[in-house]
Amino acid sequence: MAELLFSAETFRPDGSSVLGVPMLLDAKMRLIEPACAWLMHVALVRGRTRSPETWRTYGEALYDWWQTIEANDWRWDSVGSGEIAAYRDNMLHPPDDDEKPLARSTINGRLRTIARFYHWCAGTGLIDRTPFTASDVALSRSRPPGFFAHIDASGGRERVNELTVRHVTMLPRPLAPSAIRRIIAEMPVRDRLVVEWAVTTGIRRMEIAGLKLRLLPKACAEPMMPVRIDATKGGKARVIYPPPTLLDRTWAYVREERAVTVRKMQARAGPTDPDALFLTVRGQPMTPRRVGAMFKAAADGAGVPATFHALRHTFAVAMLRFLQREAQTHPDLNPLLALQVLMGHADLATTAIYLRVVATDLSIIESSVDDLYAALL
Repeated sequence: MAELLFSAETFRPDGSSVLGVPMLLDAKMRLIEPACAWLMHVALVRGRTRSPETWRTYGEALYDWWQTIEANDWRWDSVGSGEIAAYRDNMLHPPDDDEKPLARSTINGRLRTIARFYHWCAGTGLIDRTPFTASDVALSRSRPPGFFAHIDASGGRERVNELTVRHVTMLPRPLAPSAIRRIIAEMPVRDRLVVEWAVTTGIRRMEIAGLKLRLLPKACAEPMMPVRIDATKGGKARVIYPPPTLLDRTWAYVREERAVTVRKMQARAGPTDPDALFLTVRGQPMTPRRVGAMFKAAADGAGVPATFHALRHTFAVAMLRFLQREAQTHPDLNPLLALQVLMGHADLATTAIYLRVVATDLSIIESSVDDLYAALL
C-alpha cells in the first residue's frame, strides 16, 4: 500500500533546506511520480500555498485517495466520477460498523484536494480529462450576503464541484469563562500557560507550538507588548499582543519548570530545543497535535465538550464585543478590521462570521476581554 512521508532538513531541491514536503511512495518504496510532482509544485512553486500545514493536509488527502485506488485496483489516470463518488460515499457511510463517518467538511476538503490534483495533471498533459465536473447552483437564501454582494454579477449562483456533499457551516462556539476555569483547574503550569496564550491572543495550535524564547519581550513596560510569531497558518508572520501578566508568568515558567527540564536533558545528553518555549518532559518542543490532545483530555476530564480551537473562537468573540464598545467612544475604530488583524485572517469574510455569533448568541453578548482574563486569574 502507499506510504506518506515528509521531507527532512536535508531535502534541498534548490539549494536551500525545505522541511515538511509530502512524498507518496508505493509498496516497493518508489516515488508515485504524478502525486509527488503535484505536491512538489504545491510546496515549491505555487506562490499561494506556503504553509507546511496546508502541504500536510493535501498530502494526507492524496494519500487516502491513493490507498483507495490501490485497494480497488483502479488506475489513477483512468478513474471517472463513478469511482470518486464511491470513494465519497464510503467516507459518508463506512462499511465497517465500528468506523465513524467522516465530517462532511472533511469529505469535501478531500474531494477538493483530489480535484486540484487532477486539474493540475490535465493542465500539464499527464491526463486527457479530469474526472470532476462542476455546475452552477443557487446560493441559499439563508446565507448572509457577502461584502461585495452589491457588485456581484453572478446572480446569486456559484460554481461548485458536483461530487461534494451539502454542508451547513456551523457558527463558532465560544467557551464561557466558567467552563475555562473548570478546564484549567487541575492543569500543570505549562498546560495552563498554553491555554492562557490561546484565550488571550487567539493563537492557533501550530502557533503555540512555534513560539520562540528569543521573540518574547523581557520587559513589560506597556499594557500590551507585541510578540512576533512566524509559524502561522498561511506562513506569513504576524503580531499578537499578550497581556503583561501573562508574559510575567511565562518567564517564571522559563526560569523554573522549563529550566529544570532542560538541565535534566543536558545531564542525560538528550536532545533539546534551546529556543522552543513550551517543552515536553523529554525536552522536545510541543507539537500542534500534542497541544490539541492535551487540551481535549483536560476538557473531557472537566466535562466540557470543547477542542483547542474553541479558545480561538472565545478570544475572537470577546475581543469583537470589546472593540464594539470601544467604537462607541472612538468612531474611527472599525471593530471588524481590527479583529481581522488580531486574528491574522487573510479574508475579512472569515472574520465577519463572529458578527453573527455576537448577534445571535445572547449568552455571550456581555462577555468581554476582562471576563476572559478574570477566568484565568
